[in-house]
Amino acid sequence: MTIKRTIILATALATALSGCVSAPMGPSIPVMPGPNKSLDVFQRDEAACEGYASQRVAGGAEAANNTALGEGILGTALGAGLGAAVGGGRGAAIGAASGAVVGTAVGADTSAGAQYSLQRRYDIAYAQCMQTKGNKVPHPHRAYPPPPPPGAYPYPPPPPPY
Repeated sequence: MTIKRTIILATALATALSGCVSAPMGPSIPVMPGPNKSLDVFQRDEAACEGYASQRVAGGAEAANNTALGEGILGTALGAGLGAAVGGGRGAAIGAASGAVVGTAVGADTSAGAQYSLQRRYDIAYAQCMQTKGNKVPHPHRAYPPPPPPGAYPYPPPPPPY
């Protein structure tokens, strides 16, 4: 197989495997209807808020996919260049394949983080909208435990002096 063909194949592989970010399909948080709110009204609120949240994250999936794709191609190109500089023709093929593997891994990791971020931003926009419309939105758990009450030790006391 020629070097050029190997580089093209490695680039195609990196593109295919770098991971895809998709727009959120819907909220991942539960929301309950507000007091004395009928199911029909709640469903209208839900539809309106899903549309609002979708608008807030519009374009985010495409931007994340472009970033992941660029990282995969860049890894392939850098690997091919380094391989060519070190080992000549065969080194370029090996470098391109290695660069594709590394670029794909970085792109997939970027995609996973972007998917989480996109879903989180969607959920926040959805929760804000539903709360504004009078529905019950649960509050997320704190990232850190609440502070201890006054006079309580959060940690064991230090050892006595010698």
